[in-house]
Amino acid sequence: MEIKKLKEEINKVSEPRRTTYGNIRHKVEDIIIIGLCTVICGGEDFADMEEFGKSRKEYLAEFLELPNGIPDSDTFRRVFEKRNPSELSSCLIN
Repeated sequence: MEIKKLKEEINKVSEPRRTTYGNIRHKVEDIIIIGLCTVICGGEDFADMEEFGKSRKEYLAEFLELPNGIPDSDTFRRVFEKRNPSELSSCLIN
């Protein structure tokens, strides 16, 4: 699957974070794509997602925006905990 198509599908899923106020520093599609890549490569938890992102930041920046760098493990946890699993599953199946 092309990364562009994956980003389009992820953007169809509802935003789990408060968008009217708060501090949203990372794009949700960046978070999900890094998380997905981490799991595909054998990562098991949110700390692995942060480590994966940091170790491959240069490569990931070729196709992700990463406006504030790589999210930390707490950001990955918060976003994935608030995600609707069936909505994300449908997005990835498409």
